[in-house]
Amino acid sequence: MNWDESLSDEQKDAAGHSGSHARLLAGPGTGKTLTLTRRITRLLSSDIRPASILAFTFTRFAAGELKKRVKDELGTGKKVLPRISTLHSYALRELLRNESRTRLPQPLRIADDWEDENIVIPDIQNLLGIKKSETRKLFFQLAADWQQLTADRQDWERTFPDPKFLGSWKEHRGIYGYTLRSELVYQLKTSLEEGDVEIEGPPEYLLVDEFQDLNPCDLAVVREHANLGCEIYAAGDDDQSIYGFRQAEPEGIRRFPLDFTPSTQLGLKVCKRCRKEILDFALYVARQDPRRLEKPLVPESKEKGEVKVLRFDDQGREALGIGQLCQWLVKNKKVRPQDILILLRTDRNKVFSTPLKAALVGAGVPANVASNPMEPLETDIGRELLSLLRLMVNLHDDLAWRSILQVRNNGLGTTTFEGIYETARRGGMRFFDGLDGIVRDPSSLGAKGGKLKSEVEEIQKKIKAYGPVPDKDVFSWLENLIEKEITDDESRNNILELFGEIDSDSDVRSLADLLRAATVSLGDKEQDLREGAVSVLTMHQAKGLTARAVIVAAAEDEYIPGRATGKQVDDERRLLYVSLTRAKEFLYVTYCRNRTGQQRYSGRTSGQTARRLTQFLSGAPIAPVPGESFTSKLK
Repeated sequence: MNWDESLSDEQKDAAGHSGSHARLLAGPGTGKTLTLTRRITRLLSSDIRPASILAFTFTRFAAGELKKRVKDELGTGKKVLPRISTLHSYALRELLRNESRTRLPQPLRIADDWEDENIVIPDIQNLLGIKKSETRKLFFQLAADWQQLTADRQDWERTFPDPKFLGSWKEHRGIYGYTLRSELVYQLKTSLEEGDVEIEGPPEYLLVDEFQDLNPCDLAVVREHANLGCEIYAAGDDDQSIYGFRQAEPEGIRRFPLDFTPSTQLGLKVCKRCRKEILDFALYVARQDPRRLEKPLVPESKEKGEVKVLRFDDQGREALGIGQLCQWLVKNKKVRPQDILILLRTDRNKVFSTPLKAALVGAGVPANVASNPMEPLETDIGRELLSLLRLMVNLHDDLAWRSILQVRNNGLGTTTFEGIYETARRGGMRFFDGLDGIVRDPSSLGAKGGKLKSEVEEIQKKIKAYGPVPDKDVFSWLENLIEKEITDDESRNNILELFGEIDSDSDVRSLADLLRAATVSLGDKEQDLREGAVSVLTMHQAKGLTARAVIVAAAEDEYIPGRATGKQVDDERRLLYVSLTRAKEFLYVTYCRNRTGQQRYSGRTSGQTARRLTQFLSGAPIAPVPGESFTSKLK
């Protein structure tokens, strides 16, 4: 297939650009991913080496999708693909290639979400004697300082809100030998600036998807690549910048012509997804931002779309109404369940999705509540397996030893782990060395020393029985190990499915590669969809998705913007815009005048029952109508 086959003129111009940096402003549904795919194939057709091309996406899901598209375009004859990955995965890979030159604990080991939540945060909390919520805030501030480059200031450590926290964390990471995922990109940025790393290639062409979602640290990494002579191709839309919680801001894509010179400004204006009524309604929201880049966006389809704003008295009636609506879409409009998305701003403890799923099932519509795709590895069974695998890669993996000992039903608890930690700290050792010393002399730990020794020996027997890890056909070996190790059918199948998805989405050549790919996943920000079912998911999870019908539920001011203030309000507005523009043909927004029960204690006015429509849809061109009256008339 020729690289420009079936492209529109504007897509052809954008994909065929050469000779300078370029910014591609691409609104929702304009074919940005297709254009990126064809740009890569055009470069390859011009005899550019695959190793000279690098592409960044925001999520592992998006990286897998772009990689699959490029592979399909190239056909079976092309075996070598350009590097396509998330920025976090790329940072980890390059830091690993230059591991000995970094100032990070060796060997480079990333603490995953479970380890953050169950080991790192509780340990620091105990060391400081503060609340867990306060500890989380300090870690959030630490990540924000990396992402905003505040950590570059000379007096940063002295002015950090709690210098004692920094000291405790540095001691803890030294003993457990880990690096936080939130610092990966910052560490790469610093190493690039100081000349400590040599980038593979280095690449001559860098394509960045969702450029509007980069934070100052991410942008600094991109600029460092430009300084190395790399041509930057930035694709995105400032209207769709929704990751303010990781310090992303739309100013990066807005300033592109000033930051990357010389550069060419490209655009895609034909929306091939949303019908006019949906696009007009969504743009009403987007245009409330006076700082946005105005861009032409016109629908390709001439067919009429449906947009309704439905008001319900309470969440019970809302859930029943949504169930009836989905039933009507499936039976009367022939919309497949998987072509319907129900989007929520928040779903803490599944307080919103639970009644919605019950209503859908009651209406005879299959439903799937999207969750963190990494959940199978966050149960005790999954965590024990993952830790075992990590120990098979590195027997001295400190966090893996702590994790596996913590989740096994062995009677070992906080006091035991504190004892091992103190042994390591006093001896200037890592956790594994402290553990090994106690195993050699159990009496040094006291009453639990003997139990700890037998636990370690039992784990070591497992490692020996399953090893060594083969160099080839790792996944078949892994399947066999999981079949033997996990007896629960559901857990085993879920874990096998998860590892299969990671294997297909990532550049996996070894067990270590597979485990690293799992570590840098964005957890509950990744997508978890299933065929044959309506998906109930958060607005952030819906980024990049398309559906014939979208229902934005609980669209109340108490949630959107909720407690947001300042520029966070802009993030919430853009998040609503992104959610509305997932719809092709049918768009429904529902809200309640009252929320009771558990839902009463959610949102900005927790404890109060009264709710109102989000301010972003106040005065919209489509006025609310009674939801029960509307759904009762569906035929």
